[in-house]
Amino acid sequence: MDINEFKEIVRQESKRFKKVPYTGYSAFTLALTLSVAVKKIFFEKSKTKFTSEPLLEKKHVVYYDGRMRVDAMEKFNVTTVCSVIEFAASEEALKKREYILTLIVYLEKEFLAEFLSLLQYPYLDIDDDDELKDGCGTLGNLIAGQYKREMAALGYDDFTMSHFESYLNSVKEGIDIPKGATDKYEITFEVEGIKHLVVELVTPPVIPKHQAPKSTTTKRILVIDDDLTLIKIITPLLRSHGFEVLVARDGQEGIEQLKESPHLIILDMKMPRMNGYEFIMAMQQMTEVPRIPIIILTSKQGLENIVNVDLVKEYIIKPFKPDGLLESIRRHL
Repeated sequence: MDINEFKEIVRQESKRFKKVPYTGYSAFTLALTLSVAVKKIFFEKSKTKFTSEPLLEKKHVVYYDGRMRVDAMEKFNVTTVCSVIEFAASEEALKKREYILTLIVYLEKEFLAEFLSLLQYPYLDIDDDDELKDGCGTLGNLIAGQYKREMAALGYDDFTMSHFESYLNSVKEGIDIPKGATDKYEITFEVEGIKHLVVELVTPPVIPKHQAPKSTTTKRILVIDDDLTLIKIITPLLRSHGFEVLVARDGQEGIEQLKESPHLIILDMKMPRMNGYEFIMAMQQMTEVPRIPIIILTSKQGLENIVNVDLVKEYIIKPFKPDGLLESIRRHL
């Protein structure tokens, strides 16, 4: 797309936009905002700049049996991983699948590990399908979280984001998208002159602003775990749902973070230096620290009979479902 074609798209979109009541921004504007969000992530985390400005194209949604057809192989013509994240006006709307935005991230299988390494993520085994899907989903979460922050700058401050769903090559049953969406915006990013990342945004023509009352207090969650991969997955998940996140790699760092007055603690039990048991005992001796609810997140069964203190509210076994973790957090905040 050359500059004249781009200007023509802007002119046509602006002309059409003036014909509808102003209740929010056009899909084209929000697609440009998404492009900005992706560029910010890579520059802020790795000082990486894409080879050229992202290519933004408007395309027609292809439906199959009432759902949008998704074939990742069409993007690269090689084995491709894709992740889908939905946005809704509230948790209730999300459960009812009343989506406002649908975000899809596509990456070549062979390039996924390199892409994540740019963002300083640990080694990824590209021959492990589950790791591939989690890796693409992690990138999807990063993009979606940054996109929410960019949307907030435009006045959208109440979107709820789903957990990612990842697929290899295609989604056989298709995906749900916002009602009334007939078009999508496809954004292509080049690294060293080669297309390696594609992000799609599916929306109705105009996305209304749903202003919700702002909470007077942002809830602060302290995550204590030495698993770097888990921290890099759970942190954007919690932030995308409006929580402030503190991180500690062991119990000793967790004790130091208590001065930040967290409202809830997510605690692993097996850690170096000071493990979860020692952390709980040390915190109980700190009379100046208020009673903070604890959710234990562990891969070990049977801890209910080992750690029996009032502060421990729930035990969640790894691997966990993000929705289940979020529900547990809300029960104790």
